[in-house]
Amino acid sequence: MRTHRIPPVVMLAALAVTSSLAAQAREVVLRPRSAIGIHAALARPVGEFQNFVRWGGGFGLYGLINLDRGRHIGLRMDGLLVIYGHESFDAPLSSTVRRVWVDVDTDNMILALGIGPQITLGTGRFRPYVYGTAGFSYFATVSSVGGTAGYSDFASTTNFDDLSLALTGGGGVMLRLSRGRHPIFLDFSAQSTYNGEVEYLRRGGVRENPDGSLTLFPIRSETNLVTFRAGVAIGI
Repeated sequence: MRTHRIPPVVMLAALAVTSSLAAQAREVVLRPRSAIGIHAALARPVGEFQNFVRWGGGFGLYGLINLDRGRHIGLRMDGLLVIYGHESFDAPLSSTVRRVWVDVDTDNMILALGIGPQITLGTGRFRPYVYGTAGFSYFATVSSVGGTAGYSDFASTTNFDDLSLALTGGGGVMLRLSRGRHPIFLDFSAQSTYNGEVEYLRRGGVRENPDGSLTLFPIRSETNLVTFRAGVAIGI
C-alpha cells in the first residue's frame, strides 16, 4: 500500500485556520455583544443654571448594545438621577396629634433618560469611547413624610415639576479588570447635557404659610450641566 504524506503547506494552513477559529472563539468570550453599567455621578451646573444651583449628586445606569462584529459601534440607553437640593425638618403629625412627630423631606431632582450612538476605540484593556443621546429631562420637587424612628416614608407629593428635551454628549474610558464571558470594567466618564429653559424649584423654593397653604417660588432659566461619573460595567 502507498502512504500519502500530507504536504507541509497543507498542514501549516490547517494549523493557521484552527488557530484563527480558536482566536475568534476567545474573542467572542472576551468581547461580549452587550454591557450594562452603574455609576455615581457628580453634577456641576453651568451657564445660567450655575447662578441658582451649585452642585448635585446622584447615580446613573446605562445599557449598551454593540451593533457591529468589531464591537466598536453601539446603541447606548442612558438614565440619570441627580439631587440638586434637599431640605429636612421635624414636625407634629397634625394639629390634633402632636405627640407623634414625623420627618418632612423635600428633594429637588432631575431624572434624565436618553438614547443614542456610542463609538468605542480599541478592544484591549484600555478602551476610550464617545457617545451622544437624545431624550428628556424631568425636573421635580417632591416632599415626603416618614417616621422619626427610622421608618420608611408613608406619604409623598410632587410640589412642582417640568419636562424638557435633552441632548447630551460625553466620553470616557473603560479599564478592564477581568476577562471571561462576563468581563468587568472600571468606567470613568464626563457628560455635558443641554436642557434648554426649564421652570423649576431650588432649595428654599417651597414656603409653608400659617393657614396651611404653600407658596412656591419657581425659577425659569437654562438648566445645562456637566456630570462626572465613576462606576463599573459588566459585559453580558
